[in-house]
Amino acid sequence: MTSAFKIYLNATLSVEKAIVVITFFAMLVAISADVIGREFFGQGVFGSVKFAVYALILCAMAGFGIATASGSHLRPQFLDFVTAGRREMPARRLGRVASAAILVMLAWGAWEMVAFSRMIEERDITLDWLVWPIQLALPLAFLLSAMRHLIYAADPRLMPEEEEFKE
Repeated sequence: MTSAFKIYLNATLSVEKAIVVITFFAMLVAISADVIGREFFGQGVFGSVKFAVYALILCAMAGFGIATASGSHLRPQFLDFVTAGRREMPARRLGRVASAAILVMLAWGAWEMVAFSRMIEERDITLDWLVWPIQLALPLAFLLSAMRHLIYAADPRLMPEEEEFKE
């Protein structure tokens, strides 16, 4: 089972990294084209800023998964001494399950927003694009991170080392 979990985690992380690279590059191109257009031709590229915002949303939500996979999320550590020693691993597992539950609730709320946008056929006023396909990144990212937390709770050996803030 551990190897199946590893394959899933590695594949998901690879896809998220690819999405981050592609969408960050798309943002860079869109904003650069707009600035170059304004500076050299007196007119920006229509819709490029809005496009960059949508790319940013996709980039950020994929980055959310990368943060989960690398143990980079911020968390309060002031009570860590309470669970030190033998209680540390059960507390970490419980924390992972609680995190998964919170993320599932966020995914559900985000899904409700996406479903409503889809139902009313909400469109971006600038680009005339349907908004819900972009919004779909939210529930997907939350669910993927919830899955990661559940896998880490099931097999703590797969948990990433938490990155500590270093000054």
